[in-house]
Amino acid sequence: MAMPMRELLDTLDAQCLDYQAMYRHGLVQRDCLRGDDLKKLNATAVHMRALMDRVRTRQVRMPADLAQLEREHPEVGRRTQCLRRRIQAVLDLRDESDCTARRLLDDTRRQLHQVGTARRASRVYRRQPPPQVARFVDVR
Repeated sequence: MAMPMRELLDTLDAQCLDYQAMYRHGLVQRDCLRGDDLKKLNATAVHMRALMDRVRTRQVRMPADLAQLEREHPEVGRRTQCLRRRIQAVLDLRDESDCTARRLLDDTRRQLHQVGTARRASRVYRRQPPPQVARFVDVR
């Protein structure tokens, strides 16, 4: 059964609003990554998942012939164009955040490697000489 036009327009509007909210949450997530604020990052991830679930639920109800409806109804076309722009903005932001997260992971790996190297060096320097080795030499 085809979705009534008003319901379709409302659904597209709701999708646009949720993608805009996803973009705002994405900005917060990116800033959390940059500021190393994991607690706030986790909180925004919960909201982002809820938005994604709502978008997915609506997407399932969308008509399969949406491309045809875009051509036949200019208001549907305008809304889907808006939706495409929002989705692209979210994807671009996700890519930016992904690069930031990868840089942080690389930095963490380097730091862990340095800590491991320092720990090994510390163990080597702390070793006591064996008891049979002379510690002092009297050269008189």
